[in-house]
Amino acid sequence: MIFANKDQGNPPAVAQDALYVYCVARGDGSCLLGPIGLDGQMVYTVASGDIRAIVHNCPAQPYQSQDPQVLEGWVLAHQSVVRAATKAFGTVLPMAFDIIVRGGLDGGAIVALKGWLDEKRERFTQLLERLAGKAEYGVQVLWDRQAIAASLVQSDDELRKIQDEAREKSKGMAHLLGQKLAKVIRARMETQADLFAQDFYARIRRCVDDVRVEKLKKDDGGKQMLLNLSCLMPDGGKELGRVLDKIKETAGIRVRFTGPWPPYSFVGG
Repeated sequence: MIFANKDQGNPPAVAQDALYVYCVARGDGSCLLGPIGLDGQMVYTVASGDIRAIVHNCPAQPYQSQDPQVLEGWVLAHQSVVRAATKAFGTVLPMAFDIIVRGGLDGGAIVALKGWLDEKRERFTQLLERLAGKAEYGVQVLWDRQAIAASLVQSDDELRKIQDEAREKSKGMAHLLGQKLAKVIRARMETQADLFAQDFYARIRRCVDDVRVEKLKKDDGGKQMLLNLSCLMPDGGKELGRVLDKIKETAGIRVRFTGPWPPYSFVGG
């Protein structure tokens, strides 16, 4: 149960002098979000003025485990709390997994957290205004190298000539011509990949508020990734979907579109 009014609910007594921070939102007072945190921890808010952090009490040490399932469970719980905070408070600034505020010589963890909120108040306020009503969407554009290569051979007179010539030559000459063909195709493919990436990026960039270019990943399905983007746009906006539908019409191109997500990639920008 969520207590949305500042006069309802009190934060749990601090048994361990550190606070795990999920996200930051607008608002004052103390609110309880319930035992929805990592390992079922009680999640609540700590406010300084009109800015509050969504936290739970924790030991003053990182969350670490050798068990991948445990780590995955913690990350999913973190994301779930951020979503719950978004539903309760509106726009939030999601923090990365395992952000912990520790107490210091000047006081406990709550004192340190309020000092951090005070220090970052202007920055957090600007970000909350910029991200209001917006969400993050993931876009990955992949291509089928074999399909694209076959299409290039069929559409390129030079490549088609080399391929036809190799079929008519002896085994040794055919091998040499095959190597030449493969080299020319690789060069053409590199050029085509750059053209696709530039074109698709420009079309996507025009219909979103902001873009972060992420590291390209290896695809388990055998496709090569051309673009890996995090896009910021109004939550529920349709234009990006329409642009991606047009991009998907390109032969050999596949698109993955995920979201909406809290704007993790844009909190630091």
